Amino acid sequence: MDAVVLAAGRGVRLGDLTRTTPKVLVEVNGRPLLDYHLDALRAVGVRRVVLVVHHFAEQIHRHVADGRPFALRVESVHQPEPLGTGDAVRVAGPRVETDPFLLCYADVFLPNEPAVLRAMLVDALPKIVAARVSDGGSYGRLVTREDRGELFLVGLEEKDGRRTPALVNAGIYLLPRSILPRVATLARSPRGEYELTDAIREFVATGGALRVVAVSDWVDAGTVESLARAEVLARRQPPHD
Repeated sequence: MDAVVLAAGRGVRLGDLTRTTPKVLVEVNGRPLLDYHLDALRAVGVRRVVLVVHHFAEQIHRHVADGRPFALRVESVHQPEPLGTGDAVRVAGPRVETDPFLLCYADVFLPNEPAVLRAMLVDALPKIVAARVSDGGSYGRLVTREDRGELFLVGLEEKDGRRTPALVNAGIYLLPRSILPRVATLARSPRGEYELTDAIREFVATGGALRVVAVSDWVDAGTVESLARAEVLARRQPPHD
């Protein structure tokens, strides 16, 4: 199975940490954030990764090389402009060879990521990882329905500022190749980007089933404070899953 890893972000909110270093190479417990994803993908049997890069792309190229340091085949593709997650997936789309394929945002941290990916791969049904958070005000919320003990995505709500518990998008998917034509025809969102979540909304609105895999330990590693939380989680995890 192929995996697409989105690693093009700038990381403005990380301040000096990303002034000369790409966001995905910022370290958590002594290891670059990107390495956790690549190791987890290899652990569940992925052998080929399409890596989408933009900001400080050459540093990422040098770090990953052709993937051999990670026992993976890594093909980098350059996103010409940082125009959102939908655009990043559109750029990667022609390189994707398997159906379904995994998709990971490289700027999130899950201390038990191999176990989460194994849960994603129990069957070929499309899935989205959802993080349980106590304060959902800073995130878009997932709307779900329960069917025979399983959660399925119904829709996605925009950030609403409500400081209440929520299931939020954790940035890991198992997607069918049929999502790629939807991504290719996305219109720009109000903030001027092409949003993968718009394609996901259309997928479920037209009858597509997307099972929800819920996790509790997850960090959106976009701020210095969140990186500190990731450090705590990483130290609790055994060295190898």
